[in-house]
Parts: sequence; structure tokens; C-alpha cells
Amino acid sequence: IVDNIGERMVTSDSFDVEKHIKDYESKVFAIELQWVRHSQGAIEMARLCKRLHPGAMVVIGGVTATIFYEEIINKYHFIDAVVRAEAEIPFLHLMNTLKESRSLKDVPNLTFRDNKGIVRTNALLEPSADLDEYEFTRFDLLEPKSAIFSTYWPSHWALPVCRGCTQNCVSCGGSAYSYRTYFGRKSPAFRSPVKIIEDLRKAGEQGVQLVYLYQDPRIGGYEYWTSLLNKLQNEYLPIKQITMQLFGPADEEYIRELSKVRVPVALTTSPESGVDGIRIAHNKNYTNEELFKTIEICKKYGITLDVFTMIALANDTPDTIKETWKFWEHLCKINAGYDGEVPSLYPYSFGPMILLDPGSLAFDFPGKYGYRTLFKNLEDYIKGQMLPSWHQWISYETRYLDRNQIIENVLDSIEYSIKLRERYGLYSKSDAEKHLAYFVSESKEIIRMINRVMSFYSGDN
Repeated sequence: IVDNIGERMVTSDSFDVEKHIKDYESKVFAIELQWVRHSQGAIEMARLCKRLHPGAMVVIGGVTATIFYEEIINKYHFIDAVVRAEAEIPFLHLMNTLKESRSLKDVPNLTFRDNKGIVRTNALLEPSADLDEYEFTRFDLLEPKSAIFSTYWPSHWALPVCRGCTQNCVSCGGSAYSYRTYFGRKSPAFRSPVKIIEDLRKAGEQGVQLVYLYQDPRIGGYEYWTSLLNKLQNEYLPIKQITMQLFGPADEEYIRELSKVRVPVALTTSPESGVDGIRIAHNKNYTNEELFKTIEICKKYGITLDVFTMIALANDTPDTIKETWKFWEHLCKINAGYDGEVPSLYPYSFGPMILLDPGSLAFDFPGKYGYRTLFKNLEDYIKGQMLPSWHQWISYETRYLDRNQIIENVLDSIEYSIKLRERYGLYSKSDAEKHLAYFVSESKEIIRMINRVMSFYSGDN
């Protein structure tokens, strides 16, 4: 069983995590530590499992666990092993090895403490060449299912086009550099179009309405993406929408072929900045002009495109951030004529980065890419995220912005965005006032209060 404890905790006030774990009878507890924002919860869950089941083996794995595996195995003695890199086949090896009482020294990707307490690290298995051997729609194994079948929004699921990446976005812990360095993966492993169609059908037959098909199919090459779209164009699938990624501008042929898919397709893209130079320094090598041309093609074929940007990248200054604001306004003008009753076809969204991804180029070579890391190991991330406010979680500074300036520019950007959306009719006046009160005024007051309290503990007052 795959038990989503986090989902249980956020959906039920009465959920007793300790009783729930205590009621399990298992010889192995395997815990995912994929992204660094999950660090504190994953480590505490491992601690709880070992306390309640001292005779069981506690194993942890995932991207963040892989990057910090030495720290984890040496610092947290309630964790017995880390499965590094891609874990499906190594974890199966581990289960069979434990079942047959064989030595752990032959389990690939495993870092563990032996009977004498000595840390052993086994070699990495060659990553899978493709993803067709895996199954991604076994919802029967997942509990609870409220993360898929929510009361509040349509049922949804994410399916992979591939594992790995060809891009090297500077702050991404899932970049080509990161996969090569920490996973031993030199190139992406793709799922065949035939298997993707099977996935979509199985998901739809189990009640899923919306599917996020992540990774841009174009990185597989012309033959791959044309084969995938051809199959999508010729299949009646029991789902309502497919959302797909664009890693950069698209030509008319690609958008035209997407428009022929029988299921409505929505696109999402992340230029990160509205300033060409900032974006290119982030290793996204295209211009605003190219992106706006893509939007015009999408308009021609009736394809929606959601545009995401981030605040406070390496070369950002208060002036470049204001240039990104102008980029947002340009997108609002493209959507002119839509109101609160009709969704924008080409909306923008944005967010502060907050946590610099471990394993990214920016984390491993901060000076080279214009960053200064404030959190340098897993313990730093855990302690930082245990503080009460988001402004204390910011794990980096840049060559132009310190943490306080990042906070200030994030809040200014939120305020500007709310007023911009009101000006273009995307928010009503009352909604804008509510958002300004909650996201700006209250946030500023909370930050002031927390900083004041923290100053007593630090001896500044």
C-alpha cells in the first residue's frame, strides 16, 4: 500500500498519525523525500516509524534524499537505509533480499549501516532506458484517494512523458545536470506513445477527468512527438482535458497538431522572468517576442497557455522585477475582453522561489550563477522550514538582493499583481480588496510581529 499521510493530515482534523502508524504491521517502512520542502515531514515520519516499530527497517528515497544521502545516514540513526536515484528496481531488490535474508551489499543504489554500524554505499544501477516497464495508474494501491478525487475540484492525475530532462534551468533540481550528477542518467527515458495512451485510458476509466502530462514531448524529437500526437488524435479517451508543458516557444506545426487532439489540450510554460536577459542567464534561451508569437499561434488554434514567472532570480534587481510586471500587463492586454465569468485563455501566474533546489546548478555552484546559499545542508532546510513564516524560509540571496530585499520585492509584486488583475477586470474590486488585505497587509504585519519576537531570542533587543 502507498499511504499518503500528508493527505490524511491536511484533510482530517481528527486524524491521529501516531495511532495510524502504530496500527500498521510491517517489516519495512519506506518514506519518500522527493522535494526539499517535504524534508521536515519526511524525517519526522521516519523518526515516528522507528519509535513505534523499532524492529522494522526504515528506508527513505527520492531526489532530496539522494542528494543528502550521506548526511541522512550519518545524522539520523533512526533511518536504516537510503535508496539513491531511481528506486523502483533497487527497492524491489531490497524487498527480495530482506525476504530471503541475504546480504544488503548486493542491493544496487543502497546506502546503509551494516551490523557493525559501518556505513556502506553500493553502486548505482544503470537507469532504465525507457519507462514502459512501469505502471503509473495503480490507484488501487493509493490511500487515501482524496488527492485525486477531491470534493473541491475535478479528479486529476499526473503522468510522465519521460524521466530526466534535456534542459539545464539554473535553479531546478530536476535538470539534465542534476539527473546526470546524482542519478547517473545521461539522457531522458521516454514512455512510448502506446503506453501513454494506455495510461490515459486507464486513468479515465478509474474516474480521472484531468491529466497533467508532464515534460515537453518535443524533447523526444520530431518522430516521438508526432507519433504521440497522432495517437492522441485518433483515440477517444474517457477524460476531459490534458495539460501539457512547453519548455519554450512552439512553431505553428506543433500547435496545429495539438489542436487536432480529440481531448481538449491546455498548455503551460515557465519563462521564469519577463526580462530576456534574466531568462537567458537562467538557461532559458528565448525572448519575449518568441513567446508572444507562440501565444498568437495558440490564439489562432484555440489552445490555452498559462504563463508562470518567478520573483528574485539571480540577476534580478528591483528594476528588472518591474520589467516583469510590464510583461504581466502585456499578457493582461492579450486577455482583454475576458471577465471574471470567463477564464483567461493566456493567464499569468507567479511565485517567489523561496527554496533553492538542492542538486541544482545554483545550489552546487552558487557563486558562478549569482546566488549565495543560506541553507547549505538538509538540517538547514529542516530548521528553516520549522520557523513560523514564509519569509524565514527563503534559503538564498542573490548578487543584487539580500533576503530582506527579496521579501520586499515579493510583497510589492503581489500587491502590483492584485491591482493589475483588478484593473483588467480579472478581479472584482471587493476580491482585490480582500486579497490585498490578506496577502499584503496581513503578511507585512505578521512579518513585523515575528521579526520583533525573534529579535528577543537573538538578543537584538
